[in-house]
Amino acid sequence: MGKFQLVDFAAHFQKGFRNHIVRLDDLPGLVESFKRFGCYATYFLFSDELLTYMSAQAGSPSVSGYEGKVAAPYLAIDIDHRELTPALDAARLLSQFFLDGWKIDPAAWQIYFSGAKGFHFMLDCRLFGRVAPSRNLPAIFDSLRRHLAQELAEPLRGTVDLSIKDRMRLLRLPNTIHEQSKLYKIIVSADELRWLDAAQLRDLAKRPRPLTLTDESGLVSHVEVKQNPAAVKLFQRVQRQFKTLTRKPFSYRFQRPANLDQIQFHCAGAQAIWQSHIEPGYRNNCAIRLASELRQLGLNAAETETKLLEWNERNAIEISSDELRGVVHSAYQHRFPYRYSCNDEILRRYCPLPKVASCRQFVAARAARR
Repeated sequence: MGKFQLVDFAAHFQKGFRNHIVRLDDLPGLVESFKRFGCYATYFLFSDELLTYMSAQAGSPSVSGYEGKVAAPYLAIDIDHRELTPALDAARLLSQFFLDGWKIDPAAWQIYFSGAKGFHFMLDCRLFGRVAPSRNLPAIFDSLRRHLAQELAEPLRGTVDLSIKDRMRLLRLPNTIHEQSKLYKIIVSADELRWLDAAQLRDLAKRPRPLTLTDESGLVSHVEVKQNPAAVKLFQRVQRQFKTLTRKPFSYRFQRPANLDQIQFHCAGAQAIWQSHIEPGYRNNCAIRLASELRQLGLNAAETETKLLEWNERNAIEISSDELRGVVHSAYQHRFPYRYSCNDEILRRYCPLPKVASCRQFVAARAARR
C-alpha cells in the first residue's frame, strides 16, 4: 500500500472536527495531544490524490464527494445496539463463526469494545488474498459485510451497521475516550468476548489496554498474516458479483471544434453568456454553465480553464482565478458531463430566442451543421 498512507483525522476538540489529512504515523501523537478524548480516523487509506482534490476546491477544502482510489489494511465490521447485550450476543456468534467456521488465526483480527454500545471487528485484509487499492473497495466491503451479517440469526442481523460503507467514514481510534460514556475503546480477546458480560466489559473499559498486534492507531499490523481459504473464497465471489452488476465503461464521444479560437455553442443562451458582460449575482452560475458546455464540446479541464479565463477578461466579469478553477473542478469531477436543459432558468435569462421550442430548433440546427 506504499503510497496510500493518509487518513482524515477528527477529534471532538479539534477546530472544524474533520478535514484534517495526516499521515498514518502521525495518529498516535495527535491522539495524545487531544488527551485521547473523542478521536477518530478514516479506516480507508488515501494517496496524495486526496490532497489534490481538496486543493482544487474554492473556499474551505473538504473531503466530501471524493471518489478516488482507496486502500484498506482492515475490513471493519461495526456491531452495535442501543442496549449492549444484543450487540454482545451478535459479536459472540460472529466471533465463533470466524474461529470455528473460517478457522481464522487469532492474530489476523482484532476485537474492540467501543466503550459504549457495541464492538468493532477488524479483519486483516491479507486474509482475503490480494486486496488492491481501488475506487470500488468501499462497495466491495459493503457487500462483504452484508454476506457476513447473514451468518447471524435473523433478530441479530440488524446489529451489523451497514451505514459505514462510504470511503470517508470515521471510526473511533483504539484507547480513546467515548464522549458520552467516558469509557475507552479497548481491545478484547475472543475468550473475553465469550465469557465476560456487559458490566464486566464496561469495567475493563475504564482504562486503556495495550495493543500488541498493531501500532497505536490499530491500522498498522505488526504480525505476518496468511490468506484464509474461506475468506478468499468469499472475497472472490463478491468481486465476481460486483463485476457482473457493474456496467462496462462508457466512452462519451465529443466533437471538438476545429478552432478553439472560434467557440460556437449549441445553446443560444450559452452563446449569449459567452459574448456578454455578466452582472454580479449571476457570474458563478453562468461560469459553471459555460464550463459544462465546453466539456461537452470536447475540451479537457485545462483547456476549459483557459477559455473561461479568456471570457472573464474579455467581458470584465471579475471572477477570481481561484473561483474559476473551482468551477472547472465542479464541471469535471463526475464521470459524465452535466447538460443544462433549455428550461434552465439561467440559460433562459440570457437566451435571445423567444421560446423554448425555438431554442430546441436552434440546438438541432447547430448539431446538424457539425
